[in-house]
Amino acid sequence: MTPNSATDNVAHTPAARRRRGDVLVRAILRAVIEQLETLGYAKLSVEGVAAAAGTGKAALYRRWSGKEELVAAALAEVLPSPAEVPRTGDTRTDLIALLACMRDSFSQHGTAFQVVKAEAEAGEALLAGVVQQRVVQPCTEGIGALLAEAATRGELGARATQPLLANVGPAMLIYHTLTRGIDIADDYLDHIVDDLILPAAR
Repeated sequence: MTPNSATDNVAHTPAARRRRGDVLVRAILRAVIEQLETLGYAKLSVEGVAAAAGTGKAALYRRWSGKEELVAAALAEVLPSPAEVPRTGDTRTDLIALLACMRDSFSQHGTAFQVVKAEAEAGEALLAGVVQQRVVQPCTEGIGALLAEAATRGELGARATQPLLANVGPAMLIYHTLTRGIDIADDYLDHIVDDLILPAAR
């Protein structure tokens, strides 16, 4: 073996590729999503994620207690935030945008929904809580705020401030996803806003 080849071998050892801190965390969470997409929730394991991320199990267990917490962290990382959806000032447009954000959280990250469904079937709720807190609740609160603001401006009636009305859109999307799948067309969002939410708020 020549000196140069020996140096090359050292450069490719795991120790030389070792990552730490945020770089390692991002690699681990990315590996979780990839493993979910290829293997599914039931077959995902901490050992498999560690191998895919190029690290040891100890690095994962130092940060997460096990599979559920690990997957919850990965979902929280990739799910969109309704709170970051830009406002245009037009109530209808902004309502549709919020619903689209929630729709995309399932259609673009279908793995997330499948994981939540699998967990629910197993009688568990941690991951469903992540989706609820990260997407559903902020979307519902955002819709409620939009309707209340529109009522204050006189664009909608007093019924717009009823808390139950803000739940209509998110509930419709969840029902569609459960019964008809994660592919939700734009005109379905239009229908929810134009035929359900706005008429009920006037």
